[in-house]
Amino acid sequence: MEEGDNQNVFHALNLDVNSQKNFIKFFKSLGEKPATTVRFFERGEYYTCHGQDDSDLVSKITNGIVKNMSPTDKETLLYVTLSKSSFETAIRDILLVKNFRVEVYTSKGGQESWKLEYQGSPGNCSQFDDILFSNEEVNIGSSVIGVQIKTDGMSRRVGVACVEQNDCQISLMEFQDDDYFGELEAVTVLMGPKECILPSEEADFLKIKQLMERNRILVTSCKKNDFNIKNDDIVQDLNNVLRFKKGQIEDANSLPEMSLNIAVSALGAVMKYLKLTEDAGNVGNYEIKQMDFNRFVRLDAAAIAALNILPQPGSNPSSPAYHWQSVLGVLDYCCTPQGHRLMAQWIKQPLRNEATLKDRHDIVECLLDSRNSLNELHDDYLKRLPDIQMAARKLLRKKATLQDVFRIYQVIMRAPKIIKTLMELENSTINNVLVNPMKSTMEDLKGLKQMVEQVVDFETISKGEYLVKASFDDDLLEVKTKMDEIYAKMEKLLKRANDDIELDGKGTVKLEYISHLGYHFRITLKDEGSIRKDKRYKILDCVKGGVRFTNEKLQNYDEEFKVLKEKYVDQQQAIVNEVIRVAIGYIGTLNNLNKSVAEIDCLVSFAISAVSAPKTYVKPKMLPEGSGILELTNIRHPCLELQANTNFIANSVEFHKDETTMYIITGPNMGGKSTYIRSIGTAVLMAHVGAFVPCDKAIISMVDSIQGRVGASDNIIKGLSTFMVEMIETAGIIRSATEKSLVIIDELGRGTSTYEGCGIAWSIAEHLAKEIKCFTLFATHFHEITDISKDIPTVKNCHMAAVANQDDFVLLYEVKPGVTEKSFGIHVAKLAEFPNKTVKLATQFYGEFEDEHKLLKTEKDDELLKNLLEEIRLLCSSENIDINQIKLLKEKVQKEAKDLNSHYFKAAYPSLFEN
Repeated sequence: MEEGDNQNVFHALNLDVNSQKNFIKFFKSLGEKPATTVRFFERGEYYTCHGQDDSDLVSKITNGIVKNMSPTDKETLLYVTLSKSSFETAIRDILLVKNFRVEVYTSKGGQESWKLEYQGSPGNCSQFDDILFSNEEVNIGSSVIGVQIKTDGMSRRVGVACVEQNDCQISLMEFQDDDYFGELEAVTVLMGPKECILPSEEADFLKIKQLMERNRILVTSCKKNDFNIKNDDIVQDLNNVLRFKKGQIEDANSLPEMSLNIAVSALGAVMKYLKLTEDAGNVGNYEIKQMDFNRFVRLDAAAIAALNILPQPGSNPSSPAYHWQSVLGVLDYCCTPQGHRLMAQWIKQPLRNEATLKDRHDIVECLLDSRNSLNELHDDYLKRLPDIQMAARKLLRKKATLQDVFRIYQVIMRAPKIIKTLMELENSTINNVLVNPMKSTMEDLKGLKQMVEQVVDFETISKGEYLVKASFDDDLLEVKTKMDEIYAKMEKLLKRANDDIELDGKGTVKLEYISHLGYHFRITLKDEGSIRKDKRYKILDCVKGGVRFTNEKLQNYDEEFKVLKEKYVDQQQAIVNEVIRVAIGYIGTLNNLNKSVAEIDCLVSFAISAVSAPKTYVKPKMLPEGSGILELTNIRHPCLELQANTNFIANSVEFHKDETTMYIITGPNMGGKSTYIRSIGTAVLMAHVGAFVPCDKAIISMVDSIQGRVGASDNIIKGLSTFMVEMIETAGIIRSATEKSLVIIDELGRGTSTYEGCGIAWSIAEHLAKEIKCFTLFATHFHEITDISKDIPTVKNCHMAAVANQDDFVLLYEVKPGVTEKSFGIHVAKLAEFPNKTVKLATQFYGEFEDEHKLLKTEKDDELLKNLLEEIRLLCSSENIDINQIKLLKEKVQKEAKDLNSHYFKAAYPSLFEN
């Protein structure tokens, strides 16, 4: 970094000293900004980003170099420069992956008159459509939710409005919720928004803000008045943007969704934030529906994390590792962007509809039985299929080109091949679910197909040009005739070039066109010597594809051709505009085609995932909810078995109502307890989205929720300790689980003292087994808990087998009946190569501690501990758990233990007796 006096100062960004000072002054005048906002500055042909945080972030995304603007020793400002392509890369990553906001400043009146020109957020990025959706596939959705609350005494009702701009969908929902907003979190998982609009950050809304942020959802606070827009105004706006069905009264007031007053209030705020009515492309194109939460298996954020359902943000679907990093990756072999988006939606919205699941399973089974058809669909017909939704989005915003219309035409042309292949399977379910709706859609698109064939010049498309047929208009025909004449002259030059240049072998000179070079000649790299010294020709570049060159005549012809082509494009624009206007009338039908393609892609992907595993998945037999049976034979974890050099040891599980509803699993660390219970949860989830499952046999009673509490750590965003995170998540399970639920719990109680943790884990396990009676997998190190099976016959004990003696320790990863003989913590320490002295000391202390506590425990200690466990059970079964209640219970135990003067409690809980 160069610094110095005004004469020798480094001219950062080609700015003199005063200009640098002025910009630094302006930049500082912008003041502090949220860490989730990144500012860019447009400087003609390039962009800059300034400040420590923004510069570091953008430099990591684009591999840019952070430099320093320092006009004086006291004034300094870090910055990164970005080319246009690097800027577009950064925008995509910041908005779609990191879920941050973006601001772009321009200076049209010179470098000293900056103003905010563009801004966007993950759920409101319409100003960056050209960057985000021009040439790149978008595999993730982008939606905004608004949340409003109405409190009446102890009752709290939550209204949620979700707007998905990509597919023009509005969803509304209302429900009762508790102090921790567990239902809202489950709804958030279901909808998968990128951004949340709140009326303030006070009281309950502060809790919601924290909930959203820990789920990586950007929070935007609006004015409270935005959530109090008059109902008549909201109705007027909806009448503007909604697409009413044929014969339906075109008045939003007549819609049943408008009875959801709290959700409608939130919708008004979201619509104002997105400025839906200001975009002419939104007029008459949105659909509105009431989201029925009970249609789906309930998942909360803890279950999403516990089962490793979603990949890490920014994961690359084209990477080989993508398929074993998450359950979504395991199932996602989709070929189209619309397929990827629908798959991500399905995985977060497991179904409770038995008929729909049966259809999906039957279709996957049929595809697996017809491998040739499956491969044709996946490798030929669905591969590289254009994204209809993104093309339709550009149509609506009047930003589409003839190329976008042609992309839609490509899908229309390939659809009959997909239909034909599916019909040849002669499967009634495939015909009813996939073929018939798609055939009906294709009938409705005949007019659009015919228009494209009449208007578009297909011959020019091979050259990367999208033009209207010259025969369509007399003026165009005149220009086209002149263009053909010049092209004929270029072909004569090509013949002369082949005569002039002596090429080795059978090589020939070719006439080609590239947008940035125009028309030129090309020969192979091996023939470069033939042209290098020929002064009649000028080399343009040498690339892998060959040597490109030209001469003066060809350059002149190219210039003439370019002028005529620009005139042709100008003259055809009126026709193109009319084509786009007509195409917009097919938006509803195109959305239906998009849905059909996405659904076929997902079901084909399920079949591909089933045969891509080391051992083919099986079709699950689904039983109605409440049947009380869950049998999985030789279950495997789909992510682990896909990893290289992994030999997975399969295990089984069997639940039968009134016989077995809970398994308490013990065993050593690293013995496979967590993997075992997650495998079961994952299999049940996969079956509920319509996929096959990784086991030899599967009989699954449909569940209403999959709930998990696996692993806990201090979370700064939550502002909660490990123990409190456990308590909140577990309390949520107890409040919402029913006898139709699947619950997996791993190592509960590690966040506090051993005996407190054991007591809490015991009471929760007992409550789940005795009161709720749901399918429960409870992995623990507290061997005492296995005694529950003595009092509750539906509780069974099993353990992860291991063989140990003084010198050797072998983990078998097999599930065996009964309780593990002992804790193997010290053996695991040996595996981890702890120092020998440490291991010996640990063995000595373990022996002394075990002997001491066998002698210290009395009947009174047992009675006190039993009472404590019962109070914890009652506390956890209440609808609302207050942290003060936990503190009061702890104080009560302290007092009783002191009054008892218990030697056992003095050893187990020394902190209770400290002054």
